[in-house]
Amino acid sequence: GLDSSSLDSTGITPANAAYVIYTSGSTGQPKGVLVEHRQAVNFLYGMARRCDMAACDSMLQFASLSFDASVHDMFMPLLAGARVVLAPAETLHSPPRLAALIRQSRVTFVCLPPAVLSLLADEQFPDLHMLTSGGEELSAELARRWIRPGLRFINDYGPTEASVTATCAELDPAAPLPPPIGRPLPNYQAYVLDAHLNPVPAGVTGELHIGGAGVARGYLGQPELTRQRFIPDPFRPGPGARLYKTGDLARRRADGTIMFAGRIDGQVKIRGLRVELGEIETALARHPSVAQAVVTVVADPAGDSQLAAYLRPEPAPGSAPDPDSLRSYLARTLPAYMIPAHLITVGSFPLTTSGKVDRAALPPPAPQQAAGHVAPATSIEAILVDLYAAVLGRAKVGVTDSFFDLGGSSLQVMRLVSRISADVGADVGASTVFLHPTPRQLAASIDAARSGAAAPADSGPLVPLSQGLGQLPLILIHPVGGTVIPYAPVARELAGTFQVRGLQAPGLTDASATAASLAGLADDYAERVLAAQPDGPYRLGGWSMGGVVAFEIARRLEQAGAEVSLLALLDAPFAIPATRTPTPGQLARQFVADAAHSLGWHTAGPPGSVTLTAAEQLGWLAGRLAEGSDSDEEQDAIARQLRQRFDVFSAHVQMMAGYQPAAPAVRAPTLIVSADSSPNAPTLTLWPGVLDGPVSTLRVDSDHYAFLRPPLITDVGRRILKWHSGSEEAPGRGA
Repeated sequence: GLDSSSLDSTGITPANAAYVIYTSGSTGQPKGVLVEHRQAVNFLYGMARRCDMAACDSMLQFASLSFDASVHDMFMPLLAGARVVLAPAETLHSPPRLAALIRQSRVTFVCLPPAVLSLLADEQFPDLHMLTSGGEELSAELARRWIRPGLRFINDYGPTEASVTATCAELDPAAPLPPPIGRPLPNYQAYVLDAHLNPVPAGVTGELHIGGAGVARGYLGQPELTRQRFIPDPFRPGPGARLYKTGDLARRRADGTIMFAGRIDGQVKIRGLRVELGEIETALARHPSVAQAVVTVVADPAGDSQLAAYLRPEPAPGSAPDPDSLRSYLARTLPAYMIPAHLITVGSFPLTTSGKVDRAALPPPAPQQAAGHVAPATSIEAILVDLYAAVLGRAKVGVTDSFFDLGGSSLQVMRLVSRISADVGADVGASTVFLHPTPRQLAASIDAARSGAAAPADSGPLVPLSQGLGQLPLILIHPVGGTVIPYAPVARELAGTFQVRGLQAPGLTDASATAASLAGLADDYAERVLAAQPDGPYRLGGWSMGGVVAFEIARRLEQAGAEVSLLALLDAPFAIPATRTPTPGQLARQFVADAAHSLGWHTAGPPGSVTLTAAEQLGWLAGRLAEGSDSDEEQDAIARQLRQRFDVFSAHVQMMAGYQPAAPAVRAPTLIVSADSSPNAPTLTLWPGVLDGPVSTLRVDSDHYAFLRPPLITDVGRRILKWHSGSEEAPGRGA
């Protein structure tokens, strides 16, 4: 056993902060909820007792670490000595792969939001005996589809401010529907109160307040908001006793069971993300052509929630708001998931007898039809355009229409992937849809994968990552792996302002196209940038090695007399030490670890990787990526692509060894994003020494990988837009 005496002097107490989780804020500033160890432990202990988890159980880690449900997924099994099942995002976000993982890993416990449950409702899982669902309201219809013999089904409720889950209800065939949110967990209290904090009678709707040991410390750095929402507990007076005002409406049944009844204010959940409708309305009202805006939630044909904005234009002639310019305008200040799918112009708003806008009387959005659509030319294209239309709720879609320009979301990508698997017989991942967003491109990608070929020959190294809204060209240079897939989230954040393209390593499709040195690579890429965009100004960026190459391209363009108006260095290393030539096995360990981190895996590679050959390590990675597939052809295709990517990766690692930025300095306005937990963090203060233009820095509490994914990428995207627009005053060189 381990000597536990070393734990006595840590200085850590139950009142110390355990974590901070951010949620949406009505002022546009995210709210950081600070949860202490004692609050998290109380929740986990109560939930473990309620679920009867044992050491023989297996729990799927589904929730992202940026959501508080991940605390439940990770730590409840550890308290019970149970097993945690980990999987890459590509598996978790593909319904067929997720279902296969649950079956093959013999998962017994899983916690999934209703939106994901709806995609798996027809699946059978013989080993699953405990299902919990939360994060969104569970519909009666979905509950009926999941209540089945041998499966315990718990509907849970809890804001982040009450430490994950405050109440829960176990559903069974005899349970009355709609499903309740139940009763409090151990050491929690739940009160349904009126505006004067008096309990309301059973059956009467009031505001739900949560008290007890699970109430968080408050909002990080926002004492006034903490005082407003975390109030003294009038029912249990004593030092530190508080209630959290949830802002949710609820009512009690006669037996004390609590029923959820919506929100008091305009806060809603869209695909599991908390959204303040007032924040969107305020952003719209700032546009010069909008006199008044009202934002509501509507359902698309598939039953998913979408945002609809109703706009009353300014009375001045010619001031009618243009939808494309409005979306571009909103993208400068709001994340992509908060941009309404529908923008409807109205002459006036219907009013209630009290003079308020009658939201229920607003006209439903008309079905959206893609203008000037191009008809399909092949059977696969015909199937795909129909799938796009069904998933997106469109009357018609053309083969050249981008899934994301039509308003596609990450959840809709999951549904599209599931439908493609069933109707086309092709297992594509979310990244494939990002890289091939139109039906024609996706059909070509499917055909190429079926034939065992690489990407279509005419795809070229410049990959369009956003289309339709932004007008300003922005080129993001690939990181060391050569692919531009990691830029898909930031491209979505920037799409309203920029036409984002990724410069992918040409060696991924042509082994002879990789330059022999970093200088040669920068020369080649500068020529490709000039060929793609003959005139400036140029906007460049890159993550990791991509930042270094973007800096070198900017230096070459400026030496040629061109203007570079933006350089974004995303956690880029400043200088690389010259080391001895690594062996193929060492390069493979680095390649596999880099891939694992990028995919969010909780492993850096196979056991005993130090003794494994490069081929063995790549084989392990190929096997992990192909989990859930019974197709030998698909597994072989993955292995071939991995080998090609490994060759490109190896060449890039070796050409980066010994790199030092050289004169002359770059004059472009530069934004430096630095991840605090990255090996590149110490170089933050070095880059300004080779930059002669205005410099701004953004530090993020992240490792080298996580800040490129939601939710952190939203702040990064906003900062890039703000810095480029000039709304952020240049702090001066080196700030």
